[in-house]
Amino acid sequence: MEAAGVDGLLARAVAGTDHVHLVDGGADREEIYDRFARGLLFPAHFGRNLDALMDCLRDVADRHDAPWTLVWRPGHHDAPDPMHPGGGVGTDPAILDVLSDLDDEYPDLSIVIADR
Repeated sequence: MEAAGVDGLLARAVAGTDHVHLVDGGADREEIYDRFARGLLFPAHFGRNLDALMDCLRDVADRHDAPWTLVWRPGHHDAPDPMHPGGGVGTDPAILDVLSDLDDEYPDLSIVIADR
C-alpha cells in the first residue's frame, strides 16, 4: 500500500468512518492462526484450520455495519508465496485464498496485505 493510501486509511480510522483491524505476522500457519484469533477476538472454540478461519472471519465481518479494513502484515518467515517471483514477502498462499474469498463476499471490506 502506498504511503498516501496508508495516510488515508489512518485518517478514516481516526475519524471513525472506517474500522481498521491489524493482524501481525506469524512464522507458520499455526502462529498465523494464533495471531488472527488474538487480533480479532475469535471464540475459544476456533477450530484452527482454514475453514474455521473463514467462519470466524465471516463472524467478524458480519459485526460491521460500515466499511472496514483488515490489514495483515505477514511475517518474513511465513511460507513463501510460490506465485510471486522471489517468493514474495513471505505469505501463506492458503491464507491469501481465504482472505481473497472473504474480500469477494463482503463489499464493505478492504483487505490490505502489508509488507514490512
